[in-house]
Amino acid sequence: MTTYSVYYTDIPLSGDVQQDLSLLMPVDFLTMDEALEAAFKVIYKGGVVWKIEGPQGLMLDREEIEREYEAYRHAA
Repeated sequence: MTTYSVYYTDIPLSGDVQQDLSLLMPVDFLTMDEALEAAFKVIYKGGVVWKIEGPQGLMLDREEIEREYEAYRHAA
């Protein structure tokens, strides 16, 4: 089964902090849309989404996810 894994912390951290992702437990979703929706909720509530991993080597880092969030906010 294909899944998209979201790695996040639900507390605000300064922009220069590098999280040890091996300490985070990913939350899995069946679609990219579900993963992004969850990521956007985390960001909206002040948390940090560190990365999203998916099939075939897909990987969005923190900066890419935050750009997607800003585009989503301006489209709504």
